[in-house]
Amino acid sequence: MKIIAPAANSLIRVASQAEWPSIRFCLSDEIAATEQVTWGWQIHWRTFSKRGTAVTAKKEWDAKEAVAGLGGMLTVTARCAHGTAALSVQLAGTNPSEQEILAHLALDPNSAGFDKILQHETQMMHFDANGQPKASFDSGFGICQLTKPVPTYEQCWSWKQNINAGLALFAQKRAAASAYLSANGRSFTEDQLTRETVSRWNGGPYHVWSASRSAWIRNPMVLCDSKTGNIGWDMTKPMNRGRNESILHSRDAAQYRRPPGPMDGWKYFGICYADSLLGPPKTSY
Repeated sequence: MKIIAPAANSLIRVASQAEWPSIRFCLSDEIAATEQVTWGWQIHWRTFSKRGTAVTAKKEWDAKEAVAGLGGMLTVTARCAHGTAALSVQLAGTNPSEQEILAHLALDPNSAGFDKILQHETQMMHFDANGQPKASFDSGFGICQLTKPVPTYEQCWSWKQNINAGLALFAQKRAAASAYLSANGRSFTEDQLTRETVSRWNGGPYHVWSASRSAWIRNPMVLCDSKTGNIGWDMTKPMNRGRNESILHSRDAAQYRRPPGPMDGWKYFGICYADSLLGPPKTSY
């Protein structure tokens, strides 16, 4: 006996809507149409894996429900009175359109600014050219480049689940930003809340309170390297004080290919990340 469908080692694509297709496994004709079959399945990708079993009273089984939200190499083993047969196929993904992504984001009323993050992180692409979830050197996965907390298998493969997890984390950052900006009864604008939230996605606070102006202002002691997305300098440091962006860039740019160390004058700033994504503040800082 053997599994005659799908074709061995075939590539099965998940549509851009993140809806998993039917994947029907069928045994050869010597198996009776009503014979009981136990189907064992295992799917793995990188360090992620899942397995399970299903029992049918026929020689066909659809793996759609078992592997929904998952991708990579799927191996199915069929066992019945006639013997055992196994077959493997590959599941790959299809990138959604920008319109599909924006429509999904629109379901969350507090997603302002998150589209800019997706554009910056992955150009709004969840999969690489081979239909595998995009992965960074520090194990950031998918369209949101989820790193911490470590994403689930499904959050790596379903762009919708990846965005939902990203929005949940973004909501935590937004709540922290709102609590920070509203401390002591202080007021803030929607633009300031968005900017504070985006800054915290990649680093620390964006604003400091100006007693002289009785208002939140962009931290004036952070100078950003406009040639990068999130690198800048703390101008309170003696090694940076009195120097302009051009001088500091010339001094430090060769070091940007590695993470900053405690003795470096430059570092990653959420402030610079927010400015890079959102542009200049709408109000004077």
